[in-house]
Amino acid sequence: MNSLSPDALYQRLPEVYRKRDEAQGFPLKALMEILAEQAAIVKNDADRLYDNQFIETCDEWAAPYIGELVGYRYGPNIPDVSQRAAAANQIRLTRRRGVALALEQLASDTTRWPAKVVEFFQLLARPEHLAAPRPDNHYTLNVRDSAKCEAINTPFDTASYTMATGRISQGEGKHHFQHVGIFLWRLRHYRQSLTPAFRLAARRYLFQPMGFNAPLFNEPQTEPDVNHLAREENLPVPLLRRSIAANRLDGFYPHAFTVVVDGIMQTANQLQICNLSDDGADWAHSPVDRMSVDPELGRLSFPASMVEPETVEVTFHYGASADIGGGAYSRSEGFISHSANVHSVGAGGDIQAALGNVESGGVVEIGVSHRFAVSPDVAVNIDQTVSLRAADGHRVFIDLEGDDFTVVGGAESEVIIDGLVVFGGRLVVPDTGDNQLRRLVLRNVTLVPGHALSINRQPMLPNAASLVVEIPNVTVEIENSIVGAIRTVEGASVSVKDSIVDATSHNHVAFSALDEISHGGVLTLCETTVIGKIAARSFPLISNSILDAALGEGDAWTSPVWALQRQTGCARFSYIPPFSRVPRQHRCQPQFAGSNAIEKAEARNPSLTDAEREHILHGVRARVVPAFTSTRYGDPAYGQLLLSAPTEILRGADSGSEMGVYHHLYQPQRHDALLFRLNEFLPIGLDAGLIYVT
Repeated sequence: MNSLSPDALYQRLPEVYRKRDEAQGFPLKALMEILAEQAAIVKNDADRLYDNQFIETCDEWAAPYIGELVGYRYGPNIPDVSQRAAAANQIRLTRRRGVALALEQLASDTTRWPAKVVEFFQLLARPEHLAAPRPDNHYTLNVRDSAKCEAINTPFDTASYTMATGRISQGEGKHHFQHVGIFLWRLRHYRQSLTPAFRLAARRYLFQPMGFNAPLFNEPQTEPDVNHLAREENLPVPLLRRSIAANRLDGFYPHAFTVVVDGIMQTANQLQICNLSDDGADWAHSPVDRMSVDPELGRLSFPASMVEPETVEVTFHYGASADIGGGAYSRSEGFISHSANVHSVGAGGDIQAALGNVESGGVVEIGVSHRFAVSPDVAVNIDQTVSLRAADGHRVFIDLEGDDFTVVGGAESEVIIDGLVVFGGRLVVPDTGDNQLRRLVLRNVTLVPGHALSINRQPMLPNAASLVVEIPNVTVEIENSIVGAIRTVEGASVSVKDSIVDATSHNHVAFSALDEISHGGVLTLCETTVIGKIAARSFPLISNSILDAALGEGDAWTSPVWALQRQTGCARFSYIPPFSRVPRQHRCQPQFAGSNAIEKAEARNPSLTDAEREHILHGVRARVVPAFTSTRYGDPAYGQLLLSAPTEILRGADSGSEMGVYHHLYQPQRHDALLFRLNEFLPIGLDAGLIYVT
């Protein structure tokens, strides 16, 4: 028995007191329970004292104190990002101050982004000294060396350059004997577990199970020791044809991708890297004796001399900015526990049959990362909860093949969908006359915008809705998801957080009633990016979001974003397009930037005319607009803001982070933290620049 448990403490009391306590209803025993609880807290603190002496095991609150002991300077706070590793490496980095290895480690520890340091003086074209010959550095570029040409202006560039006179920290030039470049990768890599390749035609396959071109990414390999500068195989880079061919395929295979034919994993010498771009109706460079892989397009081709295989399975890594949408990242913390009724579905399993077994409550868990051609009909009984989810670590594809994925339920019923990628149709809460579903939760789900994509990642039905709610009094909660356009009746309520709602174009309708003209239900947006026009009954809250909407030529809408009820709700720290009809705005752009610009102009000229004010506002509205790396689903940088986007949007959230779906990454804070610590480790006279590769 624990010596500090309530029973142990109670047994230590003299028996006479225990008997009196029993006669009075055990008040003394209740006191012992309180004392035991406090004693356990004190004991836990005492036990933690030893662990709190070390940066690797200490509590988070103790890390700054230990950091102070070794001279670690804490820069801008990065929420949810521990600086424990940077503090732990402080002494080692200080001893190696000014070395490229130290700068590379500093960048990774501070930002948690993969980094590579390039000393640009090594790329300067100069006469060779016999004491330090550089046989691989040539003044003129060998244009026949395709791999070297492809690496130009990348972190792996080995060409020679004349000297630039601008400062790299100001983005004015890179190649100078005082310049150091720190290349950073913001995109993450995610592993797609073993899944059947998409068969496009005889002997032609695509890695992406949904049947479109997608670049393959490398899985970074651990560097052999601390004296090793990062190379291509140590970073989450998109795989390039010439780079892999020059550095040997076995440097990336099988950790970056694998090909399994009829149950047998192929070896590196059975594959070749090739350009399989379109060549009319066929692909270019058809293989002769070995299977060809195009990593830039995610294509696989078999030679005509090879018998057509029965099964072709692949694993690969794809790129994305964060853990949103259906993905293979860890999602188990959000799983509901329902141990009494859990049905597992494996390869070739019947999802609909499993759903039929949980109508009275339960979980259907899909344990393989496969593509299922099925149109599920989820039904749940009164006051019950049903969860349809992909198992943790798996990415499941549901091909609706043009049909609807329907959800119906009795009174006070709930349905939770987690970890699925749904394409080829709509998710519908239909009006069947007796559908009384109370709550629908979409968590870590992708409802592909435009229903499906062509092989070149173009939406097949760009104006089609992905989510349709036909009944009132239902609450739809969308979290960490990517969804297409939404249509709801007036009485429905939709809440979107940390997600993307994409109508495939900012002039298309992202949220409205079923007729796509009048207002839909109540809409709440938090840390969300919306691409398309919005018409809602009301906005209880718009926070830290980007509403990228615009009216098209001859548009029947009068405002890109409008609410029927503007008296309730609040819009704060968000981008809301001009001439929108929304609740009162607090520090929203471009309204806030326009007010500041007019205020500064009036300070210079108190007699500012209305025409001059309108001219200033017009200029601000033209400048302060969201700019994305890509707004096309399927691109690795989908939904990512450009680094050249206006500062009012890049740092416009209430926390100083960017607005929109990637607010929680706190990328501006990471950038600032690295700049804060960089000068401490740079030798005097050197100038460093941060260069974002992705």
